[in-house]
Amino acid sequence: MLRLGQTRGEVRVVADQIGSPTSALDIADAIFEIARQLVEEPAPEKYGVFHMTGAGEATWAEFAEAIFTEAHALGRPTVKVIPITTAEYPTPARRPANSRLDGARLARDYGFVMPHWRDSLKPVVARLLEPET
Repeated sequence: MLRLGQTRGEVRVVADQIGSPTSALDIADAIFEIARQLVEEPAPEKYGVFHMTGAGEATWAEFAEAIFTEAHALGRPTVKVIPITTAEYPTPARRPANSRLDGARLARDYGFVMPHWRDSLKPVVARLLEPET
């Protein structure tokens, strides 16, 4: 989205698919916390498959709007998001209308609740827009 926003004043983004955006930084924090707990107190009953996703939900269009809002606050030009349907944006791969996951087991077994995706977005956008050194 940030790359598109550099060259376009508006972008068309799917608005009928919903998910839970998740920061890689938040995933890393969760993995470190889980590893710390398992080193301190091994618990085989806590092994298994866990869903790890940012709290909250958004359509792709809502996510794009939030990205452009954060980028604009950091000096990037305004970009208008035009919501479209999945049918208006055909791709070879089929995408689910609802790709949200349930992180309740992660919270129950490890006491780790992922941050809301909106809270994580600002530092991610800021890092992505930092000048390369």
